[in-house]
Amino acid sequence: MNNIFLSLLVVLAMTNSAFCDYLVNGNAMYFKGDYDGAIVNFTKAIELDQGNYTAYCFRALAKQSKGDWDGALADYDKTIELKPDYALAYNNRGNVKHAKHDLSGALADFAKAIELKPDYADAYFNRGLTKKVQGDLDGAIADYNKTLELKPSFADAYINRGNIKKRKGDLEGSIEDYNKYIALKSNDALAYNGRGRVKEAKGDLDGAIADFTKAIEQNRDYALSYNNRGWCEFLKNDFDPAISDATRAIQLDSKYGFSYGTRGWSRYGKGDLAGALEDCAKAVELEGVNSLDAAGDQGMIDFINNDYKRAVDSWQRAAQADASVQREIQPWIEKAKAKLSAAK
Repeated sequence: MNNIFLSLLVVLAMTNSAFCDYLVNGNAMYFKGDYDGAIVNFTKAIELDQGNYTAYCFRALAKQSKGDWDGALADYDKTIELKPDYALAYNNRGNVKHAKHDLSGALADFAKAIELKPDYADAYFNRGLTKKVQGDLDGAIADYNKTLELKPSFADAYINRGNIKKRKGDLEGSIEDYNKYIALKSNDALAYNGRGRVKEAKGDLDGAIADFTKAIEQNRDYALSYNNRGWCEFLKNDFDPAISDATRAIQLDSKYGFSYGTRGWSRYGKGDLAGALEDCAKAVELEGVNSLDAAGDQGMIDFINNDYKRAVDSWQRAAQADASVQREIQPWIEKAKAKLSAAK
């Protein structure tokens, strides 16, 4: 908003000083987070000049920032009515439509913004976000590619593209994008955690643990990274540190089912069958009995209870989540099948 605001004030200052004062005051309040105060000032500016698109656009931004999607949409509509070639208004209205789950409308607005301003990196990025939500992963990557072509320092485009590459199985490409993001934002715990998950998917458990550790260094209360590190430690048969990390994750977020699952599987590795059953049951309760996430923990419960056929069924369902889960759980499926064969 800053650059747009300052450039417009140069013109506005020569037209109506009171109008300009309200915009200046509204802008100051906006950047202090006082969106209601900003709206009051922008509304007074509109009362002085109802034909000036800038005050409508600024008021829309303030309404958008406080989650008043319908109010923001109405003001962007008015902005575009007054200035039909204003790319920013189409881009911002597209974001509001996305928030209102009008994805087709959002795509149309982003396309119009790009038509009016072909070098509009933000519009390509936002269209990529919407395409991703629609499931058009290739289209999203194409838009992120264009975003980065126009603005190579656009960090979020790297991480979003990296996430999609992981979903598409391009793990090397995903790590490369995470590396570029981290080069731009080296203190982002979320990025280290995300890169750790990709390394885990590749089977690079030591690299994953190093990234989860880095994430924890950036955020000591990051429950997800404690759990993820614990799971990789379990996969390495390092059960004591796995139990410690999962317990810390539970202390930080007792409603996170995965952590109970990690601790339950690790307790099984230590021979603590009662503890494993207790934790896996809690994981299933929190994750939802019918979810793919819960299926893995239900399989462990079945396995401990010597119900090997049901364990195979549960684990085969869990393996549907993604290729990484399938690779990690396949040895357990084979163990259960071996138990079934031995019982015949």
